[in-house]
Amino acid sequence: MATTNRMSSGFQISTAIVMMTVCKLTFAMVPCDQAKVPEMTLDTALLTVMKTNVNDILVIQLQTKECFNCDLQNVTFMNASTENCTVLVDTRWQYRVQIQPMSNSTYNYLPSCCEDSLTTLFKEGGLYNLYINLESYPNVTCKQPAIQNDPPDNNIPIYVALGIFAGLAIIWLVGTQFSRSHVVFRLRYRYLSSSSSLGPDLGTPTNTSHEEIEQAPKKERLKSLDTFRGISIIVMIFVNYKGGKYWFFNHSRWNGLTLADLVFPWFVFIMGTAMTYSFQTLLRKSVPKSSIFLKILKRSIILFGLGLLINSGGAQPVELSKFRIPGVLQRFAGTYLITATIHMFFARPIDSSQYKWYSPVRDLVDYWVEWIINLGFVAIHILITLLLEVPGGCTGYLGPGGLADHGKENCTGGAAAYIDRQIFGEDHIYQTPTCKEIYQTTVPHDPEGLLGILTSCFMCFLGLQAGKVLVTFRNWKARVIRFIIWGLVLCLIGGILCKFSKNDGWIPINKNLWSVSFVVTLGGMAFILLMFCYLTIDVYQFWSGAPFIYPGMNPIVLFIGHEILANNFPISWQVSNSHAAQLAIDLWGTVFWTIIGCYLYCQKIFISI
Repeated sequence: MATTNRMSSGFQISTAIVMMTVCKLTFAMVPCDQAKVPEMTLDTALLTVMKTNVNDILVIQLQTKECFNCDLQNVTFMNASTENCTVLVDTRWQYRVQIQPMSNSTYNYLPSCCEDSLTTLFKEGGLYNLYINLESYPNVTCKQPAIQNDPPDNNIPIYVALGIFAGLAIIWLVGTQFSRSHVVFRLRYRYLSSSSSLGPDLGTPTNTSHEEIEQAPKKERLKSLDTFRGISIIVMIFVNYKGGKYWFFNHSRWNGLTLADLVFPWFVFIMGTAMTYSFQTLLRKSVPKSSIFLKILKRSIILFGLGLLINSGGAQPVELSKFRIPGVLQRFAGTYLITATIHMFFARPIDSSQYKWYSPVRDLVDYWVEWIINLGFVAIHILITLLLEVPGGCTGYLGPGGLADHGKENCTGGAAAYIDRQIFGEDHIYQTPTCKEIYQTTVPHDPEGLLGILTSCFMCFLGLQAGKVLVTFRNWKARVIRFIIWGLVLCLIGGILCKFSKNDGWIPINKNLWSVSFVVTLGGMAFILLMFCYLTIDVYQFWSGAPFIYPGMNPIVLFIGHEILANNFPISWQVSNSHAAQLAIDLWGTVFWTIIGCYLYCQKIFISI
């Protein structure tokens, strides 16, 4: 018994020494033989390290490559007597694996083996074995982990969903074309003619020809704008409902772009486009600028108030000491207030430069002061981001902090986060930024903070420019050419700023910071998408815009509704934690709000602020 106690005591001492000796320790490691075998969840696999001819301690170090400039993290260790150890690995991005030997007698690191040679992309649900043989140490040959099973493709639910929606789209198109065909028209016309004795108002008047019916004047409203807005709100609902818990339907952890990063900027863009038409209407009615400004101010206050309402949603009472102030609608409010107020002084009721020598670029020249102001916003954003003195050596920092950049732990968000902490306070901004999971950050950061309003104003102004193209040039070819030029030039500028790289550019594409490269790149993409919608819907009429056009006419209702009722039946209910089940429930929630948009359209209910 005494011998057993001494052995147990010695093991505890050695374990403690290992825990204290391992450098760059982020949390107390538990010996592998004392830890439970982890259970696989979504986006994970199991890696079993198996050793032979090893008399030393092996420290298992892991890190995802998504964590840019992050050191490997010690996860667990294998004692000399431990034959195998199973750890959980991430399958979303490439994963770095390293086995670090440690002397069993001195507890000092030995030269590492397999350093960064085991980087691989694991398959979700995979069972992997990694064999370590140190008989010829330090000349150790490392092979990639060998998979022991055949896990199914975790993207199969996406393929099935795409197939279903493609089939429904084909049925819709065929049905629409059939309903418009001359055969249906003739059948309907004959039926109504034969039923004319039932009353005078049951059918088409007998003196109205087929050609006259088809040539009836159409309402002059660009359906592409409503469709663009509808695409933005529907995709936003889908990704806000977690998109089947697929990582690429979630926001980027820091730099880069995913589907979820596109929709908010596009919504800001199309808000600027619609602004052009609303101002033109108001000015043609000779509405005074004081009344216009009051409308702008009222709308901004309502948007801000609705944003606070959404932030306060939940089952528990609001704790005002930790109430988040910024948000999506709050960003809309600030952006709209600034951009619309500026444009109010430069908007024109008519195109007065149509016959001047600079008419091909009059959509730019007529608003040159407005351009200077908005480019000034961009310059101010860059100067503050790079030059504002931020305590802790964080001046000019654009990274996520935490584990990134080998020691920038408290620099998350740089100047943007620092400004928000100083104005709102740490407890009143977003506490769980997307970078927290990967980079293990401890500093809060709000992606809808104050500094980003400057670049979101520029995004809105780019949408305003698209509107100016539409109201200035009536020929569809002139519009399309300008959309293409704007789209390509802006994307090129964004690519140059980020050096066409995810992490190595001067100004990386970053939604969390609303960086300049992010805004111009998304602005360019918005021009291309708007051009596509305009050509297919308004010019060639290949597509009616359905079903997106209907939600696009009531976006604010759908946005507020999907946020407040996200966890309520019949929109959502508890399902199994699998991609298939999660994708099904998230798609249903998206379809539900699309149906609501269609219903409001059919009932001629259009709610705006």
